[in-house]
Amino acid sequence: MTTMNIGFIGLGEIGTEMVKRLCSAGFPVTVYPRGGGLAEARAAGAAECGDYAALAAESDALIVIVFNDDQLRDILFGQGALAAMRPGSVLAVHVTGSPALRRELQEMALKGVEVLDATFSGSVPLVKQGKLTLMVGGSPDALERLRPIFATYASNIFHIGKLGDAQVLKLLNNLVLAANMMNAAELLRTAASYGLDPKTVASVLQTCSGSSVAMGIFVQREIDEAMESAGKYMAKDIEEAVAAAGDVGLDLVAFGETIDYWRGI
Repeated sequence: MTTMNIGFIGLGEIGTEMVKRLCSAGFPVTVYPRGGGLAEARAAGAAECGDYAALAAESDALIVIVFNDDQLRDILFGQGALAAMRPGSVLAVHVTGSPALRRELQEMALKGVEVLDATFSGSVPLVKQGKLTLMVGGSPDALERLRPIFATYASNIFHIGKLGDAQVLKLLNNLVLAANMMNAAELLRTAASYGLDPKTVASVLQTCSGSSVAMGIFVQREIDEAMESAGKYMAKDIEEAVAAAGDVGLDLVAFGETIDYWRGI
């Protein structure tokens, strides 16, 4: 199989670990110098290109992992990266956001350029272990072309359906996490009001039927610290979920309390 030249936009904690794993697997990777971790990416063997459009034009696979859709739009539309992509290349979007925007990207791409809605779930330790979960929407053939790339940092790779479908599933996942964190935090505060140690309660519940990823967060961290840290991302995810629900006609009434809770933090 011919090795694909990979362009990578969006370092930071998770992006840098993705690049390091790609380089370790022998893929030629060129990064845009955006976000922390550039020195680590260089040390791993990645090349550097300071022009979005030039990077896109040189890439067989362009991977973008930035914070939100506004940044994604600026890079792909404003900076000309999408228009510069060559027929036969694939754009993989590791950004959580609007299902409609993912469809718009395909509509605006040159004929022969494939777009994959490749949202992920997992943390830095899971990237380092190559154990992220990827939910992918778009062409099954394009996914198979990029599967060896994704497999360097994801052990669970699911084709969900058409463009935008993976975003819907990821946003539903985020709603469940938001609800679970809300319930876990309030339960531990209730336990504390009774006089129980919250970390002890969390540790015990992690061995019981009340265990969850959310509860596990509180085993090591104080309640207020964990909720404050999560707040920035949860607020973003909540608003994106509400917008996506409107886009595809989903009823989120069952999550009304969760939505209001995180909007208030």
